[in-house]
Amino acid sequence: MSYQPPKSIISVLQKIEYEDALSCDDPRYVDTTEARGSQKTLDRLARKFGLLLSTGEFYAPSQKHVLFFGHVGSGKTTELRHYAKALNGTDRFLVIEVDITVALDRNNLKYADTLMAMAHALLNKLTEQNISLDTQALNQMENWFTERVLTSEDLKQFALDIKSGAKIEAGIPGLLKYFTGFTASFKTNTTYKESLRKVIRNSFAEFVIAFNALLHDAEQSLNERGIARRAIFVIDGTDKLRGEDTRDFFVHDAEQLLAVEGLVIYTAPLSLKYESNLTGKLDADLVLPMIKLYDLKNDRWPSGWQTMRDILLLRADRSLFDGDAEIDSLIEHSGGHPREMLRLLKLCCEFSEKNSIDHATVELAVNQLANAQGFIELANATQQFCQFV
Repeated sequence: MSYQPPKSIISVLQKIEYEDALSCDDPRYVDTTEARGSQKTLDRLARKFGLLLSTGEFYAPSQKHVLFFGHVGSGKTTELRHYAKALNGTDRFLVIEVDITVALDRNNLKYADTLMAMAHALLNKLTEQNISLDTQALNQMENWFTERVLTSEDLKQFALDIKSGAKIEAGIPGLLKYFTGFTASFKTNTTYKESLRKVIRNSFAEFVIAFNALLHDAEQSLNERGIARRAIFVIDGTDKLRGEDTRDFFVHDAEQLLAVEGLVIYTAPLSLKYESNLTGKLDADLVLPMIKLYDLKNDRWPSGWQTMRDILLLRADRSLFDGDAEIDSLIEHSGGHPREMLRLLKLCCEFSEKNSIDHATVELAVNQLANAQGFIELANATQQFCQFV
């Protein structure tokens, strides 16, 4: 049965999930490429990694770590998933996705955690593709893990715990079990987290050599078997870091991230682009455009309005609105920001006294959201002022 938008206010309210990105096959997805003018964004991203999408020509790219900026709630993750789908293919890349909000603790994230999660995701992807690697490349990582992690005085119990579940196997399956335990500890185990990070910091040069050997051998196998030309890591969720955590990760620890000799895309908060000096480190000029509602002459941009309307009416059936004026008002007050429009829709559903959304309900929702945002801005300003008192 094909997807139908909900036809009751309560159903709409229950199904609004503006914090969650859409999968590539979600029936609520709307192509925003024309409305954003973002085909150039995808083309530029592909070219950074040596791929001309228009012709399929592929060039050996140099090492590249790209930041993907955008406003919070603008749809970065959803769009990036579609970008990844476009980049994935036998004559293109094998995309390896790491969502740090799932794999790690985004409220306490360091470069060491992320690199471990990347290694874990790489091993998982190789297992899915049924790829075996050169013994020498595996041995380097196995030796690092055995000599640095499992023999650490601070990690004796961790070593026992990681071995107790099952017999550690040779090759990729064995390494995968090690890294599964490693990343799980970074997410949930405060006892071992700092000790594990300390081991990585103290033996970082050895770890990076082992990681790069593993990655290079994996890419050679992918190429030889016709699966992909190169691998690309897509690190999502790093745009949700805040304040000093953002600067520590992307600025202070940039050299550690860049030590990985691979292709990597990180989502990043737009504020970082203008607050920090990233010149010469991470590639920091790629921004996902907002959905445009007006052109430079202040005339309506038809594609933008239609796209926002489509997004809205896939969340709430057209019959729930008294008329087009209410729909247009929600779009207008969203400013072309999908999450803000869905927040307004949610408020409309909460305020509605019947099974429809009228002008008065929209006005209540708009005023409520404006007041809430004003309160947040005041609280942030007060907090910044207090830091100097």
